Amino acid sequence: MKAVFVSIALIMLNGCQLLPEPAVPEPAAVPVAVSEPTTEPVVEPQPEPPLLRIADDAKTLLAWVDYRASLLHNVAAEREQVNSSAQQDDVWLLKRTMLQLHPDTPYLTRLRLQMQAADQLTLLPPPLAALLSWDLAFNQKLLEAESAVSALTRLNAQQHDNIERLQKTNKELQKKIDALTQIEAQLNQPVPAEENNNGQR
Repeated sequence: MKAVFVSIALIMLNGCQLLPEPAVPEPAAVPVAVSEPTTEPVVEPQPEPPLLRIADDAKTLLAWVDYRASLLHNVAAEREQVNSSAQQDDVWLLKRTMLQLHPDTPYLTRLRLQMQAADQLTLLPPPLAALLSWDLAFNQKLLEAESAVSALTRLNAQQHDNIERLQKTNKELQKKIDALTQIEAQLNQPVPAEENNNGQR
């Protein structure tokens, strides 16, 4: 076993000696600093934001998706802008619908809009209607959750009232039990025997 190990070590050493020596890197010449003429950065023109309109092309759909995403951060300012707008066309109506579907909108407003939105979807191009139907589906789930929370809150309040009423009844019954216990204790006390005049019983 020892001989095998020694022979393997010798073969490896011979193999290492047969490899070419690594090239020694020559020292690199120090580059001479050449001053480049400074150029001002070219300012690319900002792309115009796509216009919101009722259409089914990709740019318009992307514009509506971007508009919906911007509502998450700036809903109050957008509500104010839409409410103060003098132009009330189909785009304004769709913007208003999206704003009213926002979770910050009161429950009853969103519920009323949920009922009316089906008619509005039929007037839109199919891709735009599909985009808005996603919002409506989300709103429906949110309305259901809020309704369930409201029902549970009412049930919780009723149970709380029942508990208070039962606690009051319990206290009254406990007072009656305590009074009966005192009466029973008085009845169970031994009656002292009367003494005669001689001090004998």
